[in-house]
Amino acid sequence: MLFNLISKQLKVIVRNKQPFIILLAMPIILITILSSALAGIMDTDGSSAIQAHLVIIDETSWEKEQASITAFLKESGLEGSTLNTLLQTFEENDPTNVLQNSILLSKEMEKYVKTTNEDISNLEDLRKSNNVDGILVIPDNFRLDYIKQSYFDQGNKPSFELLLNQENEIRSSIIASILEEWKKGYSQSMALNKVGITPNEVIGQTIAVQKLEHLMNEGERTIPSSVYYSVGMLVMFALYIPSFLAGFALQEVYWKVYDRILLAGVSSTYYTLSIFITGAIVALLQQAIILLYGSLVLGIDWIGIQAMIVIVVSFSLFIGGLSALLTVLQFKTGTEGIANVFNGLVITIFSFLGGSFFKISDVSETLGDIGGYTPNGATMKAILSIQTGDSVGVIWPQMYVLYIGLLICVSLSIIVFPKRGVTS
Repeated sequence: MLFNLISKQLKVIVRNKQPFIILLAMPIILITILSSALAGIMDTDGSSAIQAHLVIIDETSWEKEQASITAFLKESGLEGSTLNTLLQTFEENDPTNVLQNSILLSKEMEKYVKTTNEDISNLEDLRKSNNVDGILVIPDNFRLDYIKQSYFDQGNKPSFELLLNQENEIRSSIIASILEEWKKGYSQSMALNKVGITPNEVIGQTIAVQKLEHLMNEGERTIPSSVYYSVGMLVMFALYIPSFLAGFALQEVYWKVYDRILLAGVSSTYYTLSIFITGAIVALLQQAIILLYGSLVLGIDWIGIQAMIVIVVSFSLFIGGLSALLTVLQFKTGTEGIANVFNGLVITIFSFLGGSFFKISDVSETLGDIGGYTPNGATMKAILSIQTGDSVGVIWPQMYVLYIGLLICVSLSIIVFPKRGVTS
């Protein structure tokens, strides 16, 4: 009997032109238009898919350390023109100067890393910021320690502190890779300067951009407009499924079809369960068709198939639960007002916050965070995370949002379902 109910509801949707237009034709048309119109804005065409933000906090500077460096050189017996020549050489080969003015400012590196300089007093605020991927803290006497070790084999080895934001492993890896090569460069220079090779040559050449290219290829991919809007329209138009099913169910009440189903011995629970399963099936089919359209027509290479299946199935189950809830609410009220409000207001707000129209976090981080707790926003975030190359582990917070939403919908459906029957 349950199968017959599901089959009946699927036939109603197939025979009605409006669901076909809204659920399939409109998203496909919008995906095609938006992907083409915004390709020049969103697609990077060879530029980096991601740019890490590195903050450099230099607790000192060459000017501040010059007095202590000069004092050390004088203690070592150097003076006059020899002293001045060495000071000039040391300043030119200052590892921090090479890092900031040579390595990080190169055209190849600027694609991957954006750098800013901050004061040590801002350290705590910077550590809490989601816009900062790494903080390099250069301590007092770094340059003096470097000169002592590199040229005189004395004192402590120069060291720095690197703080990485673990929220984005790819950006953190880029920064860690660059600074590891920089450290390797100035460490090697301590030995090589004795045979006439300057630290600038050593440090500058150890940074291999190819390593970063490899890291990007293995990790985060760019998100072109075709992928972004395929996902955005997919999650947006799936939200129309519950209102269609709830509307058809209310029509059956008006036409006394629902009463005849109950007289045939089918319980109201079975009927609601059939709405839930039908909603999940329609959502699953709709998403599969849109994803196939993206792959076959737009040439999208969907990656992380196993994770994508988990996301699509989870979102489909939520749509099924929401379909059951809207149906019960319309049975309770006896009007289509609930579905009309949901279609006209709720879907628009959810789509705006969830990022279907544009990346809302670029406008407001707060709105972006709120959007991540909407079912469509959570689904979109999960799919885009997988498409950028993240592992399946990153999607579980978004799956929790969907399953908590599903639990709420099912619970409310049970609580709200009219105990005295449905009246027309």
